[in-house]
Amino acid sequence: MYKLIFVDDEAIVRDGISSRIPWGENDFELSGLFEHGLQTLDYMETHPVDVVISDINMPRMDGLELSKIIGEKYPDVMVLLLTGYDEFEYAKEAIKSRVRDFLLKPITADELKDVLVKIKVELDFQKERKNQYALMKNKLEESFPLLKERFLYRLISGKLEIQSIAVKKEYFQWKDLCSFYQVSVVSIPEEWDELDRITLSEFIKSDLFETDEIISDRSNNIVILLQGESGQDLKKRSRELAEKTFLYASGLELEQVSAGCGEIVGDVSLLSESYRGACNAVDYSSVLGLSQILSIEEVRDRKIVGPEQFSRLIADFSVQLKSGLRSSSYASLEHIFIYLEEHLLSKLEASFYCNRIHFVMLSFIQEMSLFNTDDNASSYDQGSFDSLVQAREFFFRLLVFIENRIESHRNEAVLSRINKAIEIIEAKKGKRDFTLQEICNDVYLSTSQFSLLFKEGTGKTFIEYLTQIRIDEAKKLLKTTDMKSYEIAEESGFSDPGYFSISFKKNTGKTPMEYRRSLME
Repeated sequence: MYKLIFVDDEAIVRDGISSRIPWGENDFELSGLFEHGLQTLDYMETHPVDVVISDINMPRMDGLELSKIIGEKYPDVMVLLLTGYDEFEYAKEAIKSRVRDFLLKPITADELKDVLVKIKVELDFQKERKNQYALMKNKLEESFPLLKERFLYRLISGKLEIQSIAVKKEYFQWKDLCSFYQVSVVSIPEEWDELDRITLSEFIKSDLFETDEIISDRSNNIVILLQGESGQDLKKRSRELAEKTFLYASGLELEQVSAGCGEIVGDVSLLSESYRGACNAVDYSSVLGLSQILSIEEVRDRKIVGPEQFSRLIADFSVQLKSGLRSSSYASLEHIFIYLEEHLLSKLEASFYCNRIHFVMLSFIQEMSLFNTDDNASSYDQGSFDSLVQAREFFFRLLVFIENRIESHRNEAVLSRINKAIEIIEAKKGKRDFTLQEICNDVYLSTSQFSLLFKEGTGKTFIEYLTQIRIDEAKKLLKTTDMKSYEIAEESGFSDPGYFSISFKKNTGKTPMEYRRSLME
């Protein structure tokens, strides 16, 4: 049974959890109940633990700190945190500590049992994978039949003389059916480590016939040599094997492999043609970046990207970028990738089309002056892509950057015009004939455009803002001079003393003279 401990500072919660769950039925043993993180860590120093379920808020050491320490000291222990709605944003920090999941409080017994079922599946998978790794590690430490593998590689590469093949076949005990042959190639991403690669190789090997062989080539690809009495059956079997390989590799949660199948040949001396075809097909498969198996026949029959159609798509994308409509730009870029993914492209071809997309986007960035001096140049450098999937991700990220930078520049331009307008209003506030049209002419905007932007930027209409600063000016004059009310109205920019008095009282709650007297009290 898997050993589980539960951590919560509330006794009623601990008691409820321990009594209401049939732990043994779920293949778990409740090994301990603790009030806080320090007790938990003391226990884990001397006792094996598979799963820790902990509340977040606890005295002495909370669940977040506990999960961090467990992640560092016991990386194989699965941690689940209990959290409430008000703690959820805080709980996100637990992701950095490799917390497996969050359980929303209050959690019922049935909900917890469902969680335990899922956890057990994962623990079983991890256990099996550890067993597989242990097995593969032992195999890795053994000596492989290197000479036989070298013979098979030279055989499929066409580097053996016909006269020596028969002798070497007998020496290495290679069972040659002398019928039909086919070479398949599985390309392993660089991110995979050696144990992952061997695990996949052993899985493939378990599905091979006695007369089949599996080796590695100089590019570290997995090369499969299949034999069969019927070419049609051989073609079907190679396809099914590639599909099983994809499915198994997906379960490892690593970067996806690419696979290609060479043509079926009827003579061992032609194996090199099947191998070259498989290598060619796997290159096209890797560009797609999908779980797609290609044969050399499909590559030969592939549709060719039409230069005119691609140019039209690129031209439309350029137009949509300049239109300023974000949704249109996204849709246009999506159409380009949909079109490319409908065709089989070599890495050279994919690089050519990606370079054209990149040129359009960089040209637009330069034309619109979207570069900043503190920008990292690598943000715009596409580098090289292993697949169209990676290219798609890069260019959409770059498009997001472009749209965000345009919006930022637009906001800066609006703010600049508003600030200029405020400066003009401040300078001309004393002019009784100062009008909205006059300021619109100075900032090169229509009255409707200016009114909308000014309201968004200041929270006031032009008249409200102008009236306010004129009232503020009148307050200063009432405080610092002996000028009469009508003189202050004229000096502040009000053409009508009566309107000035009404506006002043509306703003301050007092008439100008009442305001002056209040300053003397």
